[in-house]
Amino acid sequence: MQPMGWMLVAMAGDMPDDRMLAALTRSAVMLFAQSAAVFLVPVLIVAVVVGLVQTILSVSESSLSFLPKLLTLVAVMAIAGESVMQGLADFLSSGLLDMVGAIR
Repeated sequence: MQPMGWMLVAMAGDMPDDRMLAALTRSAVMLFAQSAAVFLVPVLIVAVVVGLVQTILSVSESSLSFLPKLLTLVAVMAIAGESVMQGLADFLSSGLLDMVGAIR
């Protein structure tokens, strides 16, 4: 996942301030949505599978549905957490500089 803020650095000279800020905002929303999806999609899949298994077996224990989702979230954070945080950090460092430059 690559942040889109770096593209705005190159285009900042060509755009009016309000359009550059709108593009920066749009890319921020997309980056944060992609970052959240990395964590939410695997947890959603596990939740559906566990729910189906619980329904088929007629098990109503709440801890059986919570623990697999928690373990999935921990595993995804261990695997993809660093790259997601690095993408957010890169975007914020370049995006905030672009925003400050556009406001001045």
